[in-house]
Amino acid sequence: MKSFKAFWVFFYIVHHSFFLKVDGAESLVPALYVFGDSSVDAGNNNNLHTHAKANVPPYGIDFNNNAAGRFTNGKTFADLIAIKLGLPLQPPYLGISDSKRYQVITGINYASGACGILNDTRDGECLSLDKQIEYFTSTVVNDLPKHKHLKSKDELKHHLSKSIYLISIGSNDYFLNYLNPQIRSYKNMNPEEFADYLLEQLSSKIKTIYNLGARKFVVGTVNQVGCSPNLYCNETINQMVKPCSDKLLMKVQEMEKQFSGSMFVSSNGFNFFNKIKNDPKKYGFANISKSCIQEGIPCANRKEHYFWDFGHITEAAVDIYANECFSGSKMCFPDVKKLAHADL
Repeated sequence: MKSFKAFWVFFYIVHHSFFLKVDGAESLVPALYVFGDSSVDAGNNNNLHTHAKANVPPYGIDFNNNAAGRFTNGKTFADLIAIKLGLPLQPPYLGISDSKRYQVITGINYASGACGILNDTRDGECLSLDKQIEYFTSTVVNDLPKHKHLKSKDELKHHLSKSIYLISIGSNDYFLNYLNPQIRSYKNMNPEEFADYLLEQLSSKIKTIYNLGARKFVVGTVNQVGCSPNLYCNETINQMVKPCSDKLLMKVQEMEKQFSGSMFVSSNGFNFFNKIKNDPKKYGFANISKSCIQEGIPCANRKEHYFWDFGHITEAAVDIYANECFSGSKMCFPDVKKLAHADL
């Protein structure tokens, strides 16, 4: 395990230069901290006992041909937002040695594939959102104060309040939990009730991050889990998860009022697929129903495919979403650029 962690440290030094970077004029915010599931996992699951891993080819074929642990062919949504903010890519928390974590001040990725908002949402070993926040707490309390530029309370407070916290999680709470016929825990709730419960749980967990000093949030929850190369397109399932998407904007606006001095961006991945589905050619897609990977072999025209594997999307699709979320569209409200520039 130690040698594996050492490899990750070396990899990120070489490719992303995330050590010892001081808050500078080149980046719009000091750091980006990432929480979530496989939609934004940067390799944390590489270190866990689970089959939900993406550290083997053809994953990463367009990420310097390196299967680093991202569940796509290239960069994730979090990666692309980081680049637009002028930041290096965030390393996975479990991929940084304990002795080096204090040096990483441009953000860390705590996301874990096959996990969800609820602690009992999982497929094998993964980092629940509570566990991710526990690791972030350790970052704030134990690691960041050791850095020479964050030793004072004011410096640390400024760093945390100006940074952005991206949370992309919730689809697994449906796919692996609520819609799973083998799990009975939430079957007494109708879709509206489960959506309310899920968002209330999410709000409670975000409050913990807020209490640690966070003020700027980007929050996305459920996608169209009824649409995938295996299910394309089960509208009965989509209608069961839609309430969570519909209620998210109101929930983040509620949190913004409750959490003094905060600002929230609501990210709507559910509606994004509808936009692509209505006019795929407009966005450069020739295929929005089949996986790019067939029998372990990636397709050659990856930029023309929406789906990468059984449920994750290609970098081409993620790139469109990231562009719209960053600089203004109905997919993210308000946009991430406004969040970065906001003087709270």
